[in-house]
Amino acid sequence: MWLSESEIETLVLIAGAEQALHPADLSMALNLRPETLSRIVTHLVNKGLLERKDREIALARTPAAEAFKRLYFAHRASPFSLLFADRRIDLLSRIGSEQKSVQVLEEETAIPKKTIYRYLKSLLRLGAVKRTKKDRAYLYSLNKIVWPEIEDFVAAILEYQALRLVPSEALLIKSYKGSVLFKSIRPQDATFTSFSAYEDYGILLGLRDYYYTLPKRDLSIQEVFIHSLNSAGELQQKLFCVLFYLKNRDKLERIDHPMMKDLKAVLQGERLKGYPTLEDIEDRTDLYDIKL
Repeated sequence: MWLSESEIETLVLIAGAEQALHPADLSMALNLRPETLSRIVTHLVNKGLLERKDREIALARTPAAEAFKRLYFAHRASPFSLLFADRRIDLLSRIGSEQKSVQVLEEETAIPKKTIYRYLKSLLRLGAVKRTKKDRAYLYSLNKIVWPEIEDFVAAILEYQALRLVPSEALLIKSYKGSVLFKSIRPQDATFTSFSAYEDYGILLGLRDYYYTLPKRDLSIQEVFIHSLNSAGELQQKLFCVLFYLKNRDKLERIDHPMMKDLKAVLQGERLKGYPTLEDIEDRTDLYDIKL
């Protein structure tokens, strides 16, 4: 997610206005050419932050714009460009409440380490991020006491971008950096994943819904499995995940996902609420030529 300084300046000006503004007034206030302003406004409309109303421009009626409004009115004197310009939103989305090192943030965002340090310097100065030291490493997390509104705004604007990829009749399951996972009762022009892709690996399921990801691309077996873990809300779906894991254990053993600990515990005979029993799993293994 990229927001330019000009986009943020435009957004702040409109958020602070008492009424919708005419493009000519915005151009004059921001010292921008009309065609430049038009391009900026279009970008912000596409991000769910502004809307064109007749011949005027106002904040959009979206969760993302409402979240920014709350942020603006709580901190209206703050330099918002130092909070959100360039790829700072991507960084903030990865920091969250969990303490993370710069190395981890670099791996998760693909933002160069030098740039991350530059972003963190301004975020620390504004009190948006806090830093603690563990052993020899500094760890960073959001400062929700001073800036409780940041997390909601970042989540809302990223969710809006994710929903733009999802067909209107489909249900978003999870958004990732640059892709989305969703399901639909109708076929879609998208890539099969999750349980809908199990057939490619020897597990044929009778499904009511189709599971997809966008943008369209070739998926690894690891991606398919992670998508199914993120789709598994029901006991039967967790059973499918266990069967898929058993059939492809050599390729999935190192998957890092919160559900993996419970899946492996079930395979050791533990009984966990909401998960299939070992007996349930054994009843299905012969059907798919799986050995425990």
